[in-house]
Amino acid sequence: MLAISGGRDSVALLHLLRDAGFTELILCHLNHGLRGKESIDDAAFVRRLAKKLGLKCEIEAEDVAAVAEKKRISTEMAAREARHGFLLRMAEKYDVWVVLLAHHAEDQAETILGNLCRGSGMAGLAGMHTVQRLDSGLHLVRPLLHVRRSEIDAYLKSKRAKFREDSSNTSPKYRRNRLRHEALPLLNDICARDVVPQMLRLATLAEQDDDALQRQAMDFLTAEGRVLEDRSLVISPELLALHPAVSSRVFAFWLREVWELPGVEYEVIDAALSMLAADGPAKINLPEDKHLRRKAKRLWVE
Repeated sequence: MLAISGGRDSVALLHLLRDAGFTELILCHLNHGLRGKESIDDAAFVRRLAKKLGLKCEIEAEDVAAVAEKKRISTEMAAREARHGFLLRMAEKYDVWVVLLAHHAEDQAETILGNLCRGSGMAGLAGMHTVQRLDSGLHLVRPLLHVRRSEIDAYLKSKRAKFREDSSNTSPKYRRNRLRHEALPLLNDICARDVVPQMLRLATLAEQDDDALQRQAMDFLTAEGRVLEDRSLVISPELLALHPAVSSRVFAFWLREVWELPGVEYEVIDAALSMLAADGPAKINLPEDKHLRRKAKRLWVE
């Protein structure tokens, strides 16, 4: 399946895939309902393109603004959730669990910069992954993640390919646009160089380091006697001796995967780590009105 907006990047990826021999693609387009007639015309463009190329096409519409207001989340987050939900429905319909996305190098740089400004750790500095498996079973594949926007433009020009222009991409209303049009050019000017390659290198190094630490945490947590049958975590000398970079990942995996708790972010993990101290709290609050308790050298959720 190919997630396609009708814009330059996804259209370029479509033609690249066709050139590479992928002839059984399923084009998936979600109308977010954020740009009125322009959004409707985008969907019509994708439908015509699919028909011209003889490809299957799935188009749905969702009022993303209404969802964002109802859930009290940002429009960007609501749009992302809507897209993932749509793609999951299509995966179940066709029993196809690989989705191709057209994120490119500049998108990656913007993601890393945004994550940095939010105080992200290694995982955030790694940015988007070329291959990402979601909990739903979907595999998101980004073949263009190290391809520059200028290369995409040159390819489209050589193909004389038509695509849609998204007017919202120039709006300062969205943080990503300001990172793209203001922050990155300013960094290029300050550093007297193109910073995108350096940010891509940062992502590669951060991904390697994060993977190594995650493996250490997994090896520790899955060793015999670490987690008991009731899912409680044993406060052992070995746990107390772990480097914070590893123990924080132990707690993250234990809470997110073993206890299947949503919303486990930095603040929760930091509070959980404080319970290991001799004078640490015996109880902390967790998402969804749950609590983490400590007693008799064990930690558990209730």
